[in-house]
Amino acid sequence: MKNLLTRLLPGVLALCLTLSACGGGGSAKSYDPATTAKALLESDAFSDTLDTLDKDTAATMYGIDASTITDCVVYTSLSMGAEEIAVLTLTDEAAAKTAKEALDKRVSDQITALESYMPGEVDKLNHAIVEQTGNTALLVVAADADAARSVLDSLN
Repeated sequence: MKNLLTRLLPGVLALCLTLSACGGGGSAKSYDPATTAKALLESDAFSDTLDTLDKDTAATMYGIDASTITDCVVYTSLSMGAEEIAVLTLTDEAAAKTAKEALDKRVSDQITALESYMPGEVDKLNHAIVEQTGNTALLVVAADADAARSVLDSLN
């Protein structure tokens, strides 16, 4: 038994090292604001008409320090619905984590605000996509969250 263990151990260790090396950084996604927003808008994921917000207005709406946003594209619903796209590039990873927390709060606040007078919008918010990777933060609230996810997956 000891002899078998001695012979198998180097192979098992090599396999573990190989598998861990292959998975080292495979899932990191970073979204370019203009490319991502354009691809999402061209998909069939949204039922509302969306219009752009400038950086300062978006920063105020989300409660993010505008000086930490280096690039962004933000679209919100013209009909006061829940649908929106926010793709933010920030100065560093810490700022992106803070931005993601603000985007999560935005979703929670919107659920609270809309549940009593626009309950149909709450389902969209319950399926919101909120992500942060590196110095990028992303929020997508769409009528078809699966279609939006498919677009995002195709970009990386």
